Amino acid sequence: MDKKGKYLFFDIECSNGYNICSIGYCLVDENMCIIKTKDILINPENKFLLSSSGKRPKIELAYPEELFYKQNNFAFYYDELKKLMEDKRYTLLGHSVKSDLYFLNYACKRYNLPPLNLKAYDTQKMFQIIYKRPHVESLSNILKQLEVDTTKLTFHRSCDDAKATFYVAKEICWQEGIELDELLKERTDCLSWLDQKENDKQKSHKTKHSFTKNHQR
Repeated sequence: MDKKGKYLFFDIECSNGYNICSIGYCLVDENMCIIKTKDILINPENKFLLSSSGKRPKIELAYPEELFYKQNNFAFYYDELKKLMEDKRYTLLGHSVKSDLYFLNYACKRYNLPPLNLKAYDTQKMFQIIYKRPHVESLSNILKQLEVDTTKLTFHRSCDDAKATFYVAKEICWQEGIELDELLKERTDCLSWLDQKENDKQKSHKTKHSFTKNHQR
């Protein structure tokens, strides 16, 4: 991976609220320029269930279900993801990122793999605090409020959602007149990780928790 990379924005999509079907990332340098984006499609080895109730619209993923089933499973990509996401050169950021961290921990448990040692900043929470919103906002709503052009983005395409998350962080920095490093130092309250106790708690509420994240896009 490029040694000049500094920030790794990432996003995860699930087939049924908790089984990963794609992981996308956007690697950014210290000058806030995109170095690389990638979308890793994963066979969830489970059925697709993209709405938790009839009251919510069905989530529209960026690819047909058949394409996901043709891919390798999470265990196949584990070493690649571990090397990338645990790289100490990169600061991780995501939208509603605690959910994504949970999805990764759940996948590691499912395939009997060691958990990933990760912590990441949550741009959703960052936006809520800085702009004094009473509730968390979806990624699309945040972009709209920040007046970011999204015409070239496909939501629920993981690499595009990761790129959109980067746009949020970049725009916040521009509006606040602050460098991202400085912003992150001020917003340690937006740093997320999962300990074992919380991971077990979230597992028991995985479907409700996961669909909530997806509908916060």
